[in-house]
This record gives sequence, C-alpha cells and structure tokens, in this order.
Amino acid sequence: MILVPTPSVPEYVDLSEDSSANSYIVSQKGNYKFKAVKGNSSESVGAVSSAEVLWETFGTDVTPNVGDLVKNVSYNNGEVTFQTADTFTRGNAVIAAKDASGNILWSWHIWLTDQPQGQVYYNNAGTMMDRNLGATSASPGDVGALGLLYQWGRKDPFLGSSSISSNIEAKSTGTWPSAVSSNSTKGTIEYATAYPTTFIKYNISNYDWYYTGSSTTDNTRWTTSTTTKSIYDPCPSGWRVPDGGDNGIWSKALGSSSSFTQSSLYDSTNEGMNFSGKLGSASTIWYPASGSRSYYDGRFNNVGQRGYWWSASPSSDDIYYLTCQYNGSVWPSSKNYRAFGYSVRCLKE
Repeated sequence: MILVPTPSVPEYVDLSEDSSANSYIVSQKGNYKFKAVKGNSSESVGAVSSAEVLWETFGTDVTPNVGDLVKNVSYNNGEVTFQTADTFTRGNAVIAAKDASGNILWSWHIWLTDQPQGQVYYNNAGTMMDRNLGATSASPGDVGALGLLYQWGRKDPFLGSSSISSNIEAKSTGTWPSAVSSNSTKGTIEYATAYPTTFIKYNISNYDWYYTGSSTTDNTRWTTSTTTKSIYDPCPSGWRVPDGGDNGIWSKALGSSSSFTQSSLYDSTNEGMNFSGKLGSASTIWYPASGSRSYYDGRFNNVGQRGYWWSASPSSDDIYYLTCQYNGSVWPSSKNYRAFGYSVRCLKE
C-alpha cells in the first residue's frame, strides 16, 4: 500500500484574537486571519460570500503588482484569511468582504510595517504612536512617514503622496472612482461602507461628507475618551483617534491651546517638524507635512508645506485638529470641515 502524505495546513495568526479593529498591523511574513466583524465590535458584517483585496500600495511612485503585499485572500467560517508576499514588503492594503451579489459589506486596512512605537507626551497627555496611521516609517525625510489620509468619521483610508514635497498621489493597484457629491443617497454611512474607495465631497448644508439636509450633523462616527471607541474608528486594537481642542492631546502636551510660531521647528530639508522637546522627550517626534485632500473635490493640497491631524473631538459643526506649516507655525487646536482628508495619529487607549 502506498501512503499518500496528508497536505499540511498552514497555521494562521489571529490578528483579532485580543480585539477586533478596522486596521491590523502585520510586521513579518506569514499567514494571518481575522474575524469578519465590524471593527472594534463583535457585530457580524452580514452574509459574506467572498473576500478580496481592493488595493495595495507601497506608498511610493512604484505601482505594485497584485500580490506584492498580500495574497491568497479567502473567507471561511466567519474569518478572513490571507498571506503576505513571500518576501515581506512594507505598505498598505485593504481587504473587503462581499455578499453573493458582489456588494461590499465591510473592509479592513492591513498595515504592513515594523511595529509602531509609543511615545509618551508631556503633562500626562498620553502616549501617541511614533508615526501616522498607514506610515511605514517614522524617519524624517522618508516618504514612508507620510501615511494615509482619512475623511473624518470614515474608517477607510485614501492614498497619501508619493513625494514629501509634491502633491503626487502614491501608486496603487485597484480602482479609485471619481469623487461624488454628498446628498441623501451618497452622504450616508451605508454608502461610505459600501464604497470605501470613493471620496465623498462636502454638502453646502454642513460642509460634511455626511448628509443631514441641515446644518446639524453626527458627532459619534469617531468618539472621544468620554465614550466607547466607535466601530468606525480607523486605529488598530489598543489605539484610538485622540481627543482634540483645548483639553486635547496636543494642547495638554504643549501646555497651551494657543498657536505659536517657531521657525527652527520646521525642517525644510525633510519637510516636517520634529516636536522633540515640545510634545515629549523622545529624540525624534516626527510630524511630516503630509498635506490633505480637499473637501471640495478630494484632490491633494499642501504636501511639503502643511500637515494636518484629526482628533475625535467635535467643535460645533467642525472638528478639532492639529496643523503645522513650513514657517514653523503650529495650531494645536484648529478646527475645520469634516469632509477634508487629513492624517491620523493614534493615541494609546
């Protein structure tokens, strides 16, 4: 009798073992899985029929081939599984779960990078990541430090720049539709979930991508420390979008919510600010001038000139955020429209 060896079944590391999230950090080659639930909850995403990669990017001007970052994506028994490329490569990808008709039920950001480090900020303000969400580096001058951009209250990222000094979108696989206008059908949570690669422009009523038909809007899409982390918070498990405003992370660390200008803070060679000695004592606390996406049309602005970082805290119809620019000006408690695409830097829970 000839014995046929039983095929080996690969072991899968469960990224959602401790807690589910909308983004998962992967730092080495391997086989991975996560529960097909809405981020930061145990709620099912619905009747999943399949899973697939929507896009992959190195965050540079080089276009990946399909599978250069993640491959062999599948769905089985309530879990999404995937493998990294044979040679681990830093970058970002988004995996979507679909129903039998091909509609997207939910999507998750796979963040392939070395393990981000926490940096303790002054005045017991909290511990922040050493990099932007989606960044593959925390080093000044590295394009990998720019990371991804987010409309406020949406869990899914948009591409950042492939240059530290120019408004040039990073290359990716996948399809990025044209931006759509916010209205009663396209300015909804349901639409944003089903079309995670579509930028939703502002509406004139509240300058939000989220449509209400009036000047009012919803403040619970991302939440503050006074409430539970929402299912749309884009940060990995154990982290969340920080508080902002007068009592937010940046104002506390700086000791004031007032704007100031210190020209020596801005590094014009590496296009950003090292807040070492200002926000905390780490030798490098790098905030790159990663620019933004316009609320008006979703296009890039100000890469290499300004950086913007969302908080979770509302101010009337606007949201508090940190911004800094090329002349050394810093505003720790600015506020602006929710339809912009800004960077996110996560706070340790």
